[in-house]
Amino acid sequence: MNRNRHIGLERCDGFDVGRDPRTMSADELEQLGHDRVSPLRALRLKCLDCCNDSVQEVRLCTAVACPSWPFRMGKNPWRDPLGDAEQARRAATMNRNRASALTKPEKTQVPDESSPSDGVRVPKDKVGDLSLTNKAGGAGGAS
Repeated sequence: MNRNRHIGLERCDGFDVGRDPRTMSADELEQLGHDRVSPLRALRLKCLDCCNDSVQEVRLCTAVACPSWPFRMGKNPWRDPLGDAEQARRAATMNRNRASALTKPEKTQVPDESSPSDGVRVPKDKVGDLSLTNKAGGAGGAS
């Protein structure tokens, strides 16, 4: 059990209840063991957790009534695909931003050596592998 568990709890009518994460600082969430991930990535990670970290079991999942089921592959099925022109426009913007960042680093892009974070407020000792592949390589399965 997380030794910092008390950070995420508060008393309500004599019972422990979970605090509202909207009122918590990023540092408090990190102390609870949470990493910064997108909502879509969080859904994918929950599906992997449900399927014993087996990518194949997530793919074969039959829990079609689960609210996460459409998102289990890490993509939003409700989003319309981008057209070729929009893909090219976004790629050009991304390449231009990358080139600009490499040639003229701004003050905010320079890492602060006195800070334990790497610029995205995730402590270096907390960075983990969030890949979508089976980490252990062992056979997993749904329970």
